[in-house]
Amino acid sequence: MALTAAGGGASDSLLASILMIFVSEIGDKTFLIAAILAMTNPRLTIFLAACSALWLMSILSAFLGHAVVTFIPMSWVSIAAAVMFLAFGVKLLQEAREMDGSEIAKEMHSVEAELSEKDAAAKSQMAMEAGEAGDYSAEAGAEKFNVNVDVDGDRSVEAAGECSSGSVLDSLKNLMGLLLSPVFVETFVLVFLAEWGDRSQLATIALGAARNVYGVTAGTILGHTCCTGLAVVGGRLLASRISVKKVTYAGGALFIVFAILYGYEALNLKGVA
Repeated sequence: MALTAAGGGASDSLLASILMIFVSEIGDKTFLIAAILAMTNPRLTIFLAACSALWLMSILSAFLGHAVVTFIPMSWVSIAAAVMFLAFGVKLLQEAREMDGSEIAKEMHSVEAELSEKDAAAKSQMAMEAGEAGDYSAEAGAEKFNVNVDVDGDRSVEAAGECSSGSVLDSLKNLMGLLLSPVFVETFVLVFLAEWGDRSQLATIALGAARNVYGVTAGTILGHTCCTGLAVVGGRLLASRISVKKVTYAGGALFIVFAILYGYEALNLKGVA
């Protein structure tokens, strides 16, 4: 898994990114958000919304890291990545050592409380808007139909917005209805904000800076997709069965391996320079 000045091979970058996402995201806040929302909402909607947010974050983070190399020498990028991964790795190992096994339950209760609070606020806002919109319902209903008078004096009633393209237009309407549904938008925003500034986002930036940006992008997207799929299908059960302590230990060890690789690469680049 050697690194090169060009950023490493695409296959190595892909594998490293997938591993990083798995040890970072299993049991994490974004994982639990998708798992909890999927229990009371359509799973496909939650899956697509969460994945969309994570895919967007992955692309932005990887290419942000890649852009850093334009302004900063590669050797310094490798040193910064090594320091960051070392700090993350040591912190994860310390967290794993202090864990007593109840962390996943505490995090789940915290996420549930946060989602319940947001849901209550949203329902209150919808109730207020519904009261204001009631005055216009009769007028809106009346405007659905247009009455046309023919030259011969015959009247015809045609429905406004009648679909002439059949199934294609219906499919498009269904897709837009899904993407613009309150559940989709809420899930997208919650997951995107939860991921912003998270350890996995910073790690993605570092990988994008020092490795093949396309491999990193593909790897993080694939890793997030798999983790989100697990969360939506059986996240609550999986979270109660897995050992977060072991996953955290594995994450710490992996990040320290990354630190060693980037440190070695930085030394080689300094030697070449």
